[in-house]
Amino acid sequence: MTQAYRSSQERQAYHHGHLRESLVKEGLEMARRGGAEAVVLREATRRVGVSPNAAYRHFASRDDLLDEVGLAAADQIGLTMREAVAEAHGEGDEAQVVAELVAACRAYLDFALAEPGLFDVAYRISDAGLDMLKADRSKAPNYPDSVINDVLTGPDVKLSERVDVRGLVILLWSLLHGFVSLSTSGPLRGDKTAERAENVLNVIRASLRGAIARA
Repeated sequence: MTQAYRSSQERQAYHHGHLRESLVKEGLEMARRGGAEAVVLREATRRVGVSPNAAYRHFASRDDLLDEVGLAAADQIGLTMREAVAEAHGEGDEAQVVAELVAACRAYLDFALAEPGLFDVAYRISDAGLDMLKADRSKAPNYPDSVINDVLTGPDVKLSERVDVRGLVILLWSLLHGFVSLSTSGPLRGDKTAERAENVLNVIRASLRGAIARA
């Protein structure tokens, strides 16, 4: 690629305001193939076809890009969960709530096991990136915990006063994340993963039924 053509591409990217989004998109592709360690700012600029200096106007460092890629990956996980919730069907109000939560949990597990690279980068966000998310949830409106929280706080859901919603969200999220970590990079990898995942969902299903039944 000639320098003149590269400069033309660079100007066009700025004119349309797509350079930042393009770099994040390339970062997601790199993460999909190799996890967080594969996300390199200079390589992302090479793939987009701009100079490193152009990228530094949007991302001061690799960590900044990694945060944006991580948030985008986490949002993809949550979006998959939200779509599963929308398609879930149960019988009666209580069964519907349980069905929606189990569907969200199943979608989380399925995504993590199918896309380990994206799952990895979604949880490699720095403190600065997390602070950015807390200040502006629009950075990842479908962050996984928000999907679970939205189902639990729906207008037709009545939990016992003894049930702390945030605590229940963290409990479910921790159970899912812990199982995925053990199954992808821990001692349970390759060991009846699908069967074990179904067992995890059965435990979640039984626990949720009990909590909602006491409402």
